[in-house]
Parts: sequence; C-alpha cells; structure tokens
Amino acid sequence: MTSNLFEATVERIDLETASIGAMFGSERKSFGQRNQDPRYLAKFAEAVKFMDEIYTGRRPLHHFTEAMTTSDFPKLFADSLDRQLYGAYEAVSPTWMNYTRAATVNDFREVKRFATSGVRGLLGKVGELGEYKRRGQTEAEYKYKVEKYGAAFGLSFEAMINDDLDSFMRLPQDLADSARDSEEEFVTRLFCGASGPLTTVYTTGNDNFLDGVPEAALTRDNLQAAITKLLKRKDDNGNPIRVNAVELVTGPGLALEAEEILNTTQYRVVDASGNVQIISGNGVSANLRHSLNYWVPSVATTANADTSWWLFANPSGPRPAMEFGRMRGYEAPALFEKIPDARRIGGGEDMFDFETDGSAKKIRHIFGGVFVDPKMTIGSTGDTTP
Repeated sequence: MTSNLFEATVERIDLETASIGAMFGSERKSFGQRNQDPRYLAKFAEAVKFMDEIYTGRRPLHHFTEAMTTSDFPKLFADSLDRQLYGAYEAVSPTWMNYTRAATVNDFREVKRFATSGVRGLLGKVGELGEYKRRGQTEAEYKYKVEKYGAAFGLSFEAMINDDLDSFMRLPQDLADSARDSEEEFVTRLFCGASGPLTTVYTTGNDNFLDGVPEAALTRDNLQAAITKLLKRKDDNGNPIRVNAVELVTGPGLALEAEEILNTTQYRVVDASGNVQIISGNGVSANLRHSLNYWVPSVATTANADTSWWLFANPSGPRPAMEFGRMRGYEAPALFEKIPDARRIGGGEDMFDFETDGSAKKIRHIFGGVFVDPKMTIGSTGDTTP
C-alpha cells in the first residue's frame, strides 16, 4: 500500500512537471526585448498568471522551481520583472515634476540651455518708408549632460528558496523607488545646499534670497509677499515675465505649517483701531500648490532643514527655474540580468551561476539637469535672526 501511494505521488509530480513544461516550453528559444509577438504575449500573460497563483498560494512553491528549469519561463519571468519595474516607475509622481521642467536629450554629449532676453517687448511705431528698429538679444547660457546611474545586486539560490518569492515580488517596486529617489535627490541638490537654499543660486544680487529678516519665516503674510514678488519679475529689458502658477516646496519640518496656510478657509485681521475683520479664504491658495520634498533634510545637513522653503514659477511657463533631462529611448530605468551559465543534467537551463549558485542583476538609469533661471524662484532659510 505504501508502495502504491509512493508511485501515485511520483506519477502526480511527473504530471505536474510535464504540465509546467508544456506551459513554458522544453526547448531553448530566444525572445527579443519587449517582444510584441502575439504568441509571446500569450505566453507572457500565462507566466504572469502562473506567478500570481504561486504568490497567492493557489499553486505550491515547487511549481516555480520546476518552471525555472524549462526553456522559456526564466526569460518570461525576467521580462515580467522589467515590465513591472517600468509600471511601478511610471505610477510614482515625484515632486520635482511640479517645479522642474522635464526634457529629453539625444545622447551623453553636453547640451546647452538659454535664458533669453531682448526679442520680446512692445512693438514700436514705424512711419511711412521708415526703418524697423532692430532688437538685440542677450542670452544666459547653461550647460549640462546626462550621466549613467545604477546598482548591481545578486540573489542567491538559498535566498530564493528561503524567502518564498517575497524578494522577487518586491523587487520591481523597490527598484522603481530607488530610481525615483535618485531623481528627487539629484534635483534637490540643484536648489538646496547644506544650510538650506543653495548659496550659488540664492543671493542678494539675484534678489531671490530671504535670510535674517522677518520676511524669512513661513507665514501667510510672508508667503503672500514672496508670491507677489515672484509675479512682478521682469526680464533684462523690463518686460514682465508671466507666471501662471507657483509651487511652494518645503521639507517635512514645514509640511504641516504649509498645509495649514493653504487650507485655511478664513483669517482674522485687526486694524489700527482694534476692530477685528474676518476675511474668507487665505489670500494665497489660488494657483499655489505645496510639494513636500522628503530629501531636504538629507541635503541640508548643517542647518535650516526644518525651516527652509522655496517658491518656484510653474515649469510649464516660458522660463523654468530648473531642467531635468533624460536620454531619448532610455527615459525609464531598465533592469538587466547576467545570462546564466548552468544547465541541469537531464533538465533545462538554470537561472543561477554555475560557480556560486547566484543570480546577478543590475538597474540602469540615465539622467542629468541644471539650474536655468534664478529669476523664477525665491528661497528662504526661515531664519529671522539678523
């Protein structure tokens, strides 16, 4: 009876293995990156469903081990991770997009950006047979280039077995968060230094720096005054620069104060005679949005991390304060794995390295950026001490 039970168990396992082999192939085949062939997409969808059934417990874990010995499933599984990485990356909206213009560059060579003045202006009257007055144009040149960022990591055979696939299922989201965090930290360093607003950008000469004055604290009145100052900006020829919307950026230390100011529905004003007037609204929330940047404390490590705040003209306008560029065709991070070099005797390709039983992977992301126009921003340390 025991022998019959053992034989039945072996027969059932053999049938399951044969079924998995039929699903994902028993011969080695090559599929191109982002293959759009209908037959491939059908297999890909089947692999995704297969993984979901394993992760939710509807299939036993040993089915995954068997599937990894087939010819096609390791490739389908890797493609699934890469596509999930892209989806998770696109699903996250970093705050830098609210106050930095997104651009695309063609390659790794240096690109130039210009803040121009001179062509725009009022048209002059031209008399009969009169000459048109030629306008000069001044350009402030800014340069940057994109660079390659990434990380390599490995997964061991033991870790995969012991972790019940949790590492694999978290992998796309963890890598997407790493890419977005890298972007956010990079842009933060364009406008924030060790003591708050970056001193090479925010200066008295640029008329965009608040420090050691009562106006430096984040209050409704100070915010209103700073927004008004930004709206009154002019180019080098005295032409007004149109600002359609304003972005308020703070770190976690001012997050609640910023939200309280923006969400206040009424405030009280006391005149010189002591009379109290209640005014609806807050006077600043129109065309103003708050962006909480969690990386400010990580950059402003010396001082003012909890008190600094910034205003930026919306980057969709004619003159963005900053630009963040990604390479054409490589706008999103990409996941790679080292081709395995082991094959089980009597079985299919193994996903692990022959020497170490490890699986090597890496993520690559290409980006860069530059500060373009200090006129389109105001920064404050929040320090009112003279």
